[in-house]
Amino acid sequence: MSDVTRRQFIKNLSVATAVTTPLFAAPALSLGSKKFEGETLRVFTYAGAWGDMFTNFFGPKFKERTGADVSFDLGWWDAIPKLKATPPGNPPYDLVMTDATQGYPAIKSGLFEPVNFANMPNMKNFDPKMLDNWVVKENWGVTWPDALVTGAYNTNYVKDAPTRWSDLLKPEFDGKLGLYNSFYMSLYTFACMKVDSEGRAGEASKELAENLDGVLAFAKDQAKRVGVWWQSASDMAFNLIEGNVTAGNIHSVGIYAPIKDGQPVQAFVPLEDRAYVQLFWVVPKNTKKKAMAEAAIDFFCSEEFQTDYAKNAGFMTPIQSVAQSMTKVDPLYGVVNPSTDADFEQLGYFPYDTYVKNWDKIAKFWDQEVLRA
Repeated sequence: MSDVTRRQFIKNLSVATAVTTPLFAAPALSLGSKKFEGETLRVFTYAGAWGDMFTNFFGPKFKERTGADVSFDLGWWDAIPKLKATPPGNPPYDLVMTDATQGYPAIKSGLFEPVNFANMPNMKNFDPKMLDNWVVKENWGVTWPDALVTGAYNTNYVKDAPTRWSDLLKPEFDGKLGLYNSFYMSLYTFACMKVDSEGRAGEASKELAENLDGVLAFAKDQAKRVGVWWQSASDMAFNLIEGNVTAGNIHSVGIYAPIKDGQPVQAFVPLEDRAYVQLFWVVPKNTKKKAMAEAAIDFFCSEEFQTDYAKNAGFMTPIQSVAQSMTKVDPLYGVVNPSTDADFEQLGYFPYDTYVKNWDKIAKFWDQEVLRA
């Protein structure tokens, strides 16, 4: 999460009301179709586990189907500045992965162009709730849920395993909590702790929308109990394994590998107040490879790639049948990711609308009153 104030983000974002119904008409890519033989698709995607997945699995399989090579630029917050710095008509990418904090204002500023959902028949595989967003309704791209805010703890130090967010309020965790230094996740975590302790689990987003000052005050009061404000999931995993912290929050994909590797850590995911990072694919304006970019989005939405995505890195998938298949062969997957009907009924994103409306206020308070507590 960038620390840059999103004044432009707040100013430009308006929630769309126009709804365009996607038409899933075109056939999915068939093996060996070689439709884009000899061409190259330039894609920006996140680094880390995301970069590994796309480099090792997506690229080779997309080439096998289309004949096209895929050139990946792996990073975090690099794509939008590069697009802005490029002369009009010559974007450095043909397809971009981004999130709500950067992608929303970038769409509003004209960096991307609408896509044709008729060329993405696999999009129908995704849970409809995860597509119920203005980015999709205005035909800008395909949204999907990524990392889930997940509770984590060290099994060597914690004998009474936490199962609820309010459990993190126990005195045994004083000075031993590890929380993400970005407010989009940790302010939400504080909201979860607050409402759960008040007998109102499931109302974290509502509390942030209707009692933001109360949540901020709660966060300030609890901040002194935080031992580590982590900057990356690997940072949190390391501190948790070493016992520098004994509990806290983490991205779901960040705790999956340590548990699988037999480290003394475990996860807990309360059914109430589940929130996911929202990522989406968008196509830069004036790319000459729009058809290929749309084919790449379609392949991303396929059951085949979503299975790879889940199996090889523990990523959440918005295709329930894939998630259920994964849980059958890997029970751990179902611990940190949704798979059941009840799980999928609870799918939802972080409260981006509330964050958008109050970005400067939250960011200033978070930096001055919470992180410096």
